Amino acid sequence: MALMSAVLYSLAHTGTRLINAQQSQFAADSSALGCVLAQQVSPREIAEQIAEQNFAQVIEFEISFEQCVVVVEVDHVARRAVAVSVEALDLPTLQR
Repeated sequence: MALMSAVLYSLAHTGTRLINAQQSQFAADSSALGCVLAQQVSPREIAEQIAEQNFAQVIEFEISFEQCVVVVEVDHVARRAVAVSVEALDLPTLQR
């Protein structure tokens, strides 16, 4: 009985971590794209706002000429996304 309880707890914990990882990656991708597309408002504010809407928190933010790197976290699961804009052609994120 104790072994079955341990296995069920382990499966529930693993499932929760997988869901958090997916949510974190989605938030990182959308925040990075929002950062690249930000025109009127601060790119960092846009990235943080999008992360908050996805129940995540920005823990790292770096912006260079036409590239935005965002690391977000959901329940201690962090994911990173990079979005690049080349002469008004917005490219998909590069997950790393």
